[in-house]
Amino acid sequence: MLSIENVSSGYEKGLAVHGVDIKVEKGEVVVLIGANGAGKSTLLRTISGTLRPKKGHILFQGQKIDGKKPHSIVRIGIVQVPEGRGIISRMTVKENLDMGAYLRSDKDGIIRDLERVFEKFPRLKERLGQNAGTLSGGEQQMLAIGRALLAKPRLLLMDEPSLGLSPTFVEFVFETIHELREKDGYTILLVEQNANQALGVADRGYVLETGRIVLEGESQALRNNEEVQRAYLGKSARTVET
Repeated sequence: MLSIENVSSGYEKGLAVHGVDIKVEKGEVVVLIGANGAGKSTLLRTISGTLRPKKGHILFQGQKIDGKKPHSIVRIGIVQVPEGRGIISRMTVKENLDMGAYLRSDKDGIIRDLERVFEKFPRLKERLGQNAGTLSGGEQQMLAIGRALLAKPRLLLMDEPSLGLSPTFVEFVFETIHELREKDGYTILLVEQNANQALGVADRGYVLETGRIVLEGESQALRNNEEVQRAYLGKSARTVET
């Protein structure tokens, strides 16, 4: 579904991603793990069109999309849940959800999808008229995911969805990701520092270090890898051996 081919990307001061190759097949959850500054969010921004690659190509369902405007990329079905949630705090929950469907004209479909969002996140229905900025962090993440679902994604990009949440909401977020794939059939590219939880819901993963892919493989194989365990799972070599 998504093919990232030798992509380098970054900002005025220099590149943050160097010659990256990644594939995401339909129906998969694929995770990118790495330390702060590894280039994970830069890569998602490049896929979403808010950054243009300096080198390489991005193909979505065989169509070249690098260089397209962000709204055009949303229109073809690539939708991002941004790091920090990106909700508009002064607007109500309902107004934020409506923003997710702003490119759609199928009113009946929007109503059906809104009801599905409420089935997943009943709290949002209870707080429709409430300003989004008054929600808890976990509720704001529900809103960010719900807004993305209303854009009718074919590929869902999720950038650090557990960031800053309580342990209870962290568990809820990963249960939601599992359900989105297993029950609803979404394809997801996930950026996440909580490597253990992320590898638990993903099919495959890539490890980014200083903008380069240094490891890739099936999720279980990455979880069993000693380097990944020491660097990202908080396990020592002694723990690995026992």
